[in-house]
Amino acid sequence: MKIYTKRGDKGQTDLFNKRVSKADQHMMVNGTLDESMAVILMAKHYIRLEEVINDLDQIHAHLFSMAHEIALNDPEKSITTNENVVWIESRLDHYDSFLKPLTRFIKLDQTKAGSWLNLARVTVRRAERELVRLGEDQPINECSLQYINRLSDFLFTLARYFDEVQ
Repeated sequence: MKIYTKRGDKGQTDLFNKRVSKADQHMMVNGTLDESMAVILMAKHYIRLEEVINDLDQIHAHLFSMAHEIALNDPEKSITTNENVVWIESRLDHYDSFLKPLTRFIKLDQTKAGSWLNLARVTVRRAERELVRLGEDQPINECSLQYINRLSDFLFTLARYFDEVQ
């Protein structure tokens, strides 16, 4: 089987229930979620703590499910749940407990792990903006929006953890 199908040669691709332009807002969200997952996987190369690797693997799985949810294009088929939001909040609180309160703006550039996690954070923030834009045109899962909002905070906190604690 060849990797190329030629079905996208005219600038269209498939959601699960319809054919859309590759510039469709669903594709913008999913493209940015895909970028976010790729940067998170790059960050893992600079992390040796099993707990953090497990958290990043779980986040990757959540983002993959969120992309599936977006491609379904059906608000009745939500995948991201409040449990996912509570989980990311608990992990954020865990790493934040090791850090001193912020008193100024900081650069996240003291470690390779921190720098890659910061890049993941800004990519997730773009995914969040794309998701909000999609939500302006149609109903979206509020738990997905909450999760991705918390995820950028989590990645910021984790980057600080590597720059300040590890």
